[in-house]
Amino acid sequence: MSPVPGRGAPLARRVALGWFSLTTLVFWLPTIRGAFDGESYQWGLVGLGGRGIGGDYWLPLTGSLVALAVTALARRERRWALWAIAVWSLLLTLALSVYMATSDEDFRFRGDTLGIDVSLRWVGPIVLAAASVLTVVAATRLRQSPDRVSASGVLNRPWLAGLVLALPIQFALLRLGAPGSGLDQLGVLLTIVQWLLIGRIFTP
Repeated sequence: MSPVPGRGAPLARRVALGWFSLTTLVFWLPTIRGAFDGESYQWGLVGLGGRGIGGDYWLPLTGSLVALAVTALARRERRWALWAIAVWSLLLTLALSVYMATSDEDFRFRGDTLGIDVSLRWVGPIVLAAASVLTVVAATRLRQSPDRVSASGVLNRPWLAGLVLALPIQFALLRLGAPGSGLDQLGVLLTIVQWLLIGRIFTP
């Protein structure tokens, strides 16, 4: 019996894909919130920012599209896509390490809507380094299966339909909810879950 594509993927690859989704939330959240929240939503990333879809909105939008393409190809066992994830993780590790060595300020992960404020000064470099090792392992051990090649153009339609149908719900929650309200928080949580699950679209 032939294995079902996408099932039983090696642990290192599953972790690498999950880690990539988690770290690229920084693009997906402002992409969705900028479009759905409108001018009431202000975002900032690496010195760029804007309100709604104004300002430097091209940055999260482009980042989301690139991350989505890499996720799709990594799910379909394209080795270069896993190496792209490894390079991304290594760059994050290097950037955070340099920041820690040269700055007296604490490095924190903040989410105003959900009330998140966590220091990453010490745990950040360790987690990033471990994730980098796992992504390199996943890329070097990849053995592409014939089943995955034959299914490379197939989308998981139930997952695609479910995640697309979530969009109008997100729009209503984010547009109607006041900043920091229960509706706003629910919309943000739904957007986070949507991105973490979006790779399943490319797993037939």
